Formats: sequence, C-alpha cells, structure tokens
Amino acid sequence: MLNKKNILFVVHRYYPYPGGSEVYTQNMAEEMVNRGHEVTVLTGQHKCDRFEHNGVRVATDIQDALNRKWDLIIVHGGDVNVQNIVHLNSYSIKSPICYMLIKPSDSEVCVHGMKHANYLACSTSMDIEHCKKYGLENKIRRVRHGIPAIVINKNGHYGNYVSAGGFYPHKAMTELAAAWNASDIPEELHLYGYGMLENAPPESDRVKVFKDRPIEDIHGAIATSNGYIMNSFEEGFGLVLLESMLFKTPWYARNIAGAKDMSRYGTVYETEEELLTKIGKPECDVGVAYAYAVANHTISSTVNDLEDILLEQEKLNW
Repeated sequence: MLNKKNILFVVHRYYPYPGGSEVYTQNMAEEMVNRGHEVTVLTGQHKCDRFEHNGVRVATDIQDALNRKWDLIIVHGGDVNVQNIVHLNSYSIKSPICYMLIKPSDSEVCVHGMKHANYLACSTSMDIEHCKKYGLENKIRRVRHGIPAIVINKNGHYGNYVSAGGFYPHKAMTELAAAWNASDIPEELHLYGYGMLENAPPESDRVKVFKDRPIEDIHGAIATSNGYIMNSFEEGFGLVLLESMLFKTPWYARNIAGAKDMSRYGTVYETEEELLTKIGKPECDVGVAYAYAVANHTISSTVNDLEDILLEQEKLNW
C-alpha cells in the first residue's frame, strides 16, 4: 500500500490555459489529489504567483519549489522554459526526478536532464528507442498517456470531419484545409483551434473554422463527426486520438507518436494525398478501439504507472 506522497509536477503552462500539456498535467495532478497525495504544480507562465485549483497548489517561484524536498518531481517534457531549468539543475536537486519524455529531444539541455533524472517515463516506442540511444535503458519506466474516462451524449450526427488543436505550424491545419478544398470529398471539414489565431486557414464552403471554443464543444464535435483527423507533423502522443476512441469515432492520423504505436486501432497515413484516399474507409472497428482505450489509456492507468514509480522510490528509502 502506497503511503501519502508530496509530489511536484513541472510544466510550462497550467490551468486555465488550453493545450495538451496543460490539460494532461492537470488531469494527472487532480487524479493524484483524488488518491490522497499532496500535489503542487510548478509552472513558468501564470497570472499570479500562487493559487489553488481542485486541490492542486500552483506556484511560479522556481527557486522556492526546487529548494523543497519532494517525494518525486515529475517533469513534463523539455525544450521549454521552466522544464529546462529543472533539467539543467537536475544534477544538484536533492529530490528524485521522473522526466516524462513526451517528445524525444536531442537538445543539450534535454540530454542533460535524461542523464541526471532518476527515472525516464516512456509512453511510446519512440521514447524507448531514444533512451536506448543514450544507453539509459535502466532508467526507463512505462507511463501510459491517458485521459479521464469521459462520458458524452452523442446527440445527433453531423456527418463532417473534425480536426482540433493549436493553430501552430506543426499542427498542419493549413495543409489539411488546402488538401480538403482541392478534393472531391462531399463532407465538410471543421477545424477547432486556439493560439496563433492569425495562422488559422481561411474558411470556404467546405472548410469551417472555429476559434477558442470550450472543450465541451470540441468533444461534442468529435463525438458526432464521421471521423477525427490528426494531421500534425509532430506530437508528444496525441491525446485527442484517445478521446476519439472513447467517443467511438474513427480517427485518421499521420504515422507519428501515439498514432504509430496505436495504428491497429485507427487509420494512419504519410501524406495528405494518402489521407484523402482513406477518408470514409476506417481501418479499425470503433468498438475494438474503445475497449483498448478504456483498458489501457485512462488517466487512472497513467497515475497507476506513476504510483509504481513512487512505490519503487519508497522501497529504496526503507
């Protein structure tokens, strides 16, 4: 039985900001609180120095946080401000560190963080291969990406296709919109996005753009669509694919990150041209995909894996 722990998550932004990193860290932190742990999130960008949300303390004072003793520091990714500070100082931090790779990086700061972390949390085969490249296999621990077990009422069916995420270049929404406009697919494409709104593709009679919509609207759009499309050139995992699976909506994704490892539960492609040939021809039964997601990729699964690390660390201290 795991004793109550004092945990610090490190992420560049946190609630109420949108984004995969922000929501994923929030879900992990709140699940930890629900299990009786004391949880603080250290974030580099927020509107106040310290506040609390759903039992999670949120702080921006980096020096204060890193000088405290924690049962485990969990760093979400790298190559961004506050995470990089932890990676750079990891050799002198007294608390054990679990570096969640999220998106493997060969940058000097991330490699430094890998070498000085106690644990390397891997969610994809790419994470594992990255650790092996640096001879750090002994630090690998499996931590599955997960989402809350969302229950949504699929009211109606709108017969379009949906893509969602930030309007950042690597999300490739502009390329997706251009390919869709040039195709003869009869259904509309609906793009939901936030951040860098100036990068949003122009609307047409076949491509509709929705900016800064609440997450409930996005979930409803995915659940009632013909399919979800993740056209990104790079992702840490692609949590929205798990949401699609829980909503029993077919997904189509570029063959990267989580989509690559979960290819048997969706439809993967290499180019927009290949995507267009596969639209309307999903390669996995949504019931099979749903069962897999529920069994392996809820936030409960994620925190179970993190608690395994905490238990391992607890035994080291006996």
